[in-house]
Amino acid sequence: MAAAAIETRQLGKYYRRYRSGSRKALELLSCGRWRGHEPFWALRGVDLAVPRGASLGLVGQNGAGKSTLLRLLAGTSFPSEGSLRLAGPVASLLELGAGFHLDLSGRENIGLAGLLLGLSPTQIRAKEGAIAEFSELGEFLDQPVRTYSSGMGMRLGFSIAAALDPAVLLIDEVFAVGDQAFQKKCVDRVLEFRKRGTTLVLCSHSLYDVRQICDQAAWIDGGRLRALGPADQVTNDYATFALEASSGGGSSSTTPGSPTVESARLLDGSGLPRSEFETGSNLSVEVCWRDPAPPRALAVGIGFLRRDRTLVAAFGTHLDGLSLAGARGSVRLELGDLALLAGSFDVVVWLFDGNGVHRYTEHLLPERLVVRARGKEVGLVRLAHRWRAPDAAGNGAS
Repeated sequence: MAAAAIETRQLGKYYRRYRSGSRKALELLSCGRWRGHEPFWALRGVDLAVPRGASLGLVGQNGAGKSTLLRLLAGTSFPSEGSLRLAGPVASLLELGAGFHLDLSGRENIGLAGLLLGLSPTQIRAKEGAIAEFSELGEFLDQPVRTYSSGMGMRLGFSIAAALDPAVLLIDEVFAVGDQAFQKKCVDRVLEFRKRGTTLVLCSHSLYDVRQICDQAAWIDGGRLRALGPADQVTNDYATFALEASSGGGSSSTTPGSPTVESARLLDGSGLPRSEFETGSNLSVEVCWRDPAPPRALAVGIGFLRRDRTLVAAFGTHLDGLSLAGARGSVRLELGDLALLAGSFDVVVWLFDGNGVHRYTEHLLPERLVVRARGKEVGLVRLAHRWRAPDAAGNGAS
């Protein structure tokens, strides 16, 4: 195993939180003998070992502690406990354009930023042409930075940082720089770093970027390391968590005298109740109904909804030519190869008339369907597909 380029042991960072300004003043006046603050741990107990040349993605909700970890690694903040070690020079793409002198031109800011990053005047002159070309600022490079748009400033900041040759590169949500063509240049440059053996740490809310760029991923939750492992596995687990609603279902709306749903449940391939499944597994939804006024034709509909109420998929007995009736009865929807990808879904059952037009009852299952995927596929569903490329070495199918 390669030597670690980044190693942290029980790394933690806390900030002082005061309930009022007077408590802060009293603490200062007491020279620390009286504590008026409460420690807020933004990060605690983080153990990481990132090998040289590896790439690590950081995922988690806003405020989870990801940016705090990056600032500690970049050296712009200092740990409150624990230790960290980084092998070789570090470059960070955290706050693009931070530290620019607004009255200086872009070219002058290149020289100033280079000095702050530890480059000699000779090294700065050697890199200036490449920075100017990459930024695509043209004649604006000799104009004051205060005349730049925010996007132009971010372009210049990325171009300066990307011109370095670090052993460790820290990246925090910087792929939204400029237009799509420039964004591609940024991604390509990051991939070049990876090919050269640079150790990457990428913090991003784009799980797609993390899956495609990173080998490993760390899920930070509430300042703690919740999961660490292969990027596709950790991001899929996090996607499932992020989509789960804070409350369950179990609600039902029925017009008086109408058929009602007595029970509805999710079953696995063995017929056992279960709410968590993997993409490609066997899933069944069993519905039992009661009709107080038989005989009349009934239809059962079942839908899978995302948390934002997007209808992902729906099925109906009337659509497949199945007629139902009776004072009591049951029906089971069987999905032998679950096509849903990672996420959390509401499962809704509807009772219709025989034509599937008039809705008698709507019933929301109390448990949410949680789907986990272990591949790198993105989207809501996995569709049966085949690739054909006559000039390629072979054809892929699934």
